[in-house]
Amino acid sequence: MTLWIVMAVLAAAVSLTVLVPLFRSGAGSRGMADQEMSVYRDQLGELERDLERGVIAPAEAEAARTEIARRLIRADSARQTLPGAQSETPRRIAAAAAVVAMPLLALGLYVSLGNPGLPDAPLAARLSAPPEQQDIAVLVAKVEEHLAANPDDLQGWRVLAPIYVRAGDFDAASAAFRNIVRIAGSSAATEGDLGEAILRGNDGTVTAEARAAFERAVADDPKDIRGRFYLALADAQAGRTAEAATALRALIAEAPPGATWAIGMREMLADLEGAAPDTAVASTQPGPTAADIEAAGAMSGNDRATMIEGMVAQLAERLQSEPNDAEGWARLVRSYMVLGRRDDARAALDEARSALAGAADKLALVENEARATGLIQ
Repeated sequence: MTLWIVMAVLAAAVSLTVLVPLFRSGAGSRGMADQEMSVYRDQLGELERDLERGVIAPAEAEAARTEIARRLIRADSARQTLPGAQSETPRRIAAAAAVVAMPLLALGLYVSLGNPGLPDAPLAARLSAPPEQQDIAVLVAKVEEHLAANPDDLQGWRVLAPIYVRAGDFDAASAAFRNIVRIAGSSAATEGDLGEAILRGNDGTVTAEARAAFERAVADDPKDIRGRFYLALADAQAGRTAEAATALRALIAEAPPGATWAIGMREMLADLEGAAPDTAVASTQPGPTAADIEAAGAMSGNDRATMIEGMVAQLAERLQSEPNDAEGWARLVRSYMVLGRRDDARAALDEARSALAGAADKLALVENEARATGLIQ
């Protein structure tokens, strides 16, 4: 009996949250509409002041002004169509009746069709249900339970590994890929997946274990682009600038025309050489001077990381004033993914989609880069 009393009280509370607004006067609604319009007018004034101070670029100010004006017009139109208090009465009565009737109807259906005495479904029971009746979390738990008893089931690890990657659980993904390598043997694909999972789990740092995996991948396939790129990145992170630059030049020279994956490599090579990035001629730039190599080699790991982060930040800042630079957006997405900053890469992709919405060819360049890095499928 106590359960039914609690349910009745909850139903009444929910109904009140809907009924109270229905009985507010039309003047209250119009007051809210006036307040909304006032907010938009204040935003327009603030935008003009920001433009005068130089805080916002003219192009961005124009876009923001257009959006605020659109919302102001829409709010004014909505205010004009607000009904008067007298015309609200029939609607309020009908709505109140519906809100009161719905809990009663639901209660009646539950009493006649429900099963209050049904016990809880524990995890074991849900795991034994047919696959079509289970959600993804239950299915993952089921595969994990199966693998705990059958650790040599290659297909099970191959199912779990990409799920862990998409969920951002790179430690679990690394463990899954280690098992795949253990069972299926070493190959460019399996070792590359393992090395990349370890790298992402360490915020973009190529650890000794990750480097060993990439070395095995390149040993299996000397043309493996992913393994060779990450080995170049490992050299750059370790201060071996000359070796990293040489490896990147070789990769760029082998890139087919229009290869989007070469964009990030050209950017990285330009950074290593201390030159402004130029996607047209980066592969022919001269190597770093002895002074450059000595300076980079003398940097600590934190200093190198700070330098790279600063370059990425400068690129992101430039794109705010040059949003039509498709190659710049592609480089930013690639840079964030290399640094292990997946959320920032996703945000950059969303910004690029907004900025390049009217240019399908430019947007395709960014989308292809995001797909090549594994950010999207």
